[in-house]
Amino acid sequence: MGRLSSEDTDWVQAIMLDWNHAVYFVDLAPNQHSPTGLKTKMNKAKEATPYLTYIVEHYDSLPDIAVFLHAHRQSWPEAWHNDAKGYDAVNMLHELKLDVVLERGYVNLRCIATPGCPDEVQVNRDPSEEERRAELAYPYVYGKFFNLTVDEVEQQNPVVATPCCAQFAVSKAQVLSKPKAEYVRYLALIEESDYDDDTLGTVMEYMWHILFGRDAVHCEPTAQCWANIYGRGDGWSSWS
Repeated sequence: MGRLSSEDTDWVQAIMLDWNHAVYFVDLAPNQHSPTGLKTKMNKAKEATPYLTYIVEHYDSLPDIAVFLHAHRQSWPEAWHNDAKGYDAVNMLHELKLDVVLERGYVNLRCIATPGCPDEVQVNRDPSEEERRAELAYPYVYGKFFNLTVDEVEQQNPVVATPCCAQFAVSKAQVLSKPKAEYVRYLALIEESDYDDDTLGTVMEYMWHILFGRDAVHCEPTAQCWANIYGRGDGWSSWS
């Protein structure tokens, strides 16, 4: 988890007692001490930098399952993207079926399809839309990560889609399917990028599922996802 100095993450230590936790401060100066002992080198690409920093720093001691979350715990509108009663991340994690995470390797914690599905990123959109900055940047950033030309990205992944919002669970085995050097390289690419924080972070939001082995279009029907990931047989009514 990444957090700003102004954010409150005491809920992690106070409530998530059965989970180990790693909370990274993202906005501290090089000479500033982190209250958690963890901080990122830069505040860039939103949650991507603390997520990747955690993987690099814990690559040799990863838990069987790692869950990557935002700092805000609950309520609307701050945590609107949490698929759980009260939009509460704690409820979400208590329901999460860990055996499914181990089986699949990667699970997006959001099942509600929008925003993100069925076709959020259209790299060949014609005409292009200037306000879709992340979409315009996508083939360039993706190409850097996967060593492809822009033309190759456009041919291989004309559409990229998955439910937003960069909160997911991933197995140790899935993380280790790539060498540590790859994650180090990803961090370096973020640091070197000229794209702004929001644009780069949104591009990453629609790359995590691919980095961890899913197809470019990864859109499971919402009710099916709720049943598979959280064991909810009655859909929305079980938590709304």
